[in-house]
Amino acid sequence: MENAQNFMARCEELASQAATKGNSPVGSLIVVDNKIVAEAEEAGATKQDVSCHAEMEVIREARKTLGKDMSNATLFTTKEPCVMCSYVIRFHRIGTVVFKEKSAELGGASSDYNLLVSQNAPKGWGPPVRCIHLKEE
Repeated sequence: MENAQNFMARCEELASQAATKGNSPVGSLIVVDNKIVAEAEEAGATKQDVSCHAEMEVIREARKTLGKDMSNATLFTTKEPCVMCSYVIRFHRIGTVVFKEKSAELGGASSDYNLLVSQNAPKGWGPPVRCIHLKEE
């Protein structure tokens, strides 16, 4: 995957910024045609809103230019999206998710609640998402 390491490095910078503000260290990007369309950092603590995960924030930003259907987009994030974020990713039909760190309990790809990759999702959720665990080399 072209430039994946560079995109993840930018996610890590965003995660660091989030941490310095007292948020969980998570950063996310939406990329289309190898260009960053939107970027965001975790903001749950600073906004006092549990729904302000980096993935949710970046999707909100990307939607302004891409609209609801993001099937040609790739979401890069430092941590595997949780169940909440996974539903929103499926709703917006994001085609690929690349993450660095697996979630310990509620990951949308690796847990019992694997909403990102489930074939049994309700109609209207969009197809299963291609998930890539970008391990450090």
